[in-house]
Amino acid sequence: MRVRPVLEVSPAARKAIARLCPTGRRTVRGALATRNLIVSYLQDRLDRLSSLYPWWDDEPLTPAELSEARDAVEILKGAGKSDAEIRAWLFVQRARYDLREQLS
Repeated sequence: MRVRPVLEVSPAARKAIARLCPTGRRTVRGALATRNLIVSYLQDRLDRLSSLYPWWDDEPLTPAELSEARDAVEILKGAGKSDAEIRAWLFVQRARYDLREQLS
């Protein structure tokens, strides 16, 4: 999918991107990233997200995780949360668990 967003990039963000991409072209002043450098930086970030896409859903839940999730869903339903809020909460918890596993 191609998207053509209009972004407001602050001078601070342009300086940060210029520092993160030392080999990229900069403005005449040297401290700010050019439009092309910003686009390539953002495209690189999106490409990295695409390569990580299924990282949170690689494997099925263990029986212990399933029972914990069921208990949590019952508690959240009892608290009056919607299905969308419960689903979002479960995704966040799974992501936290997976990140903890990757960092240890």
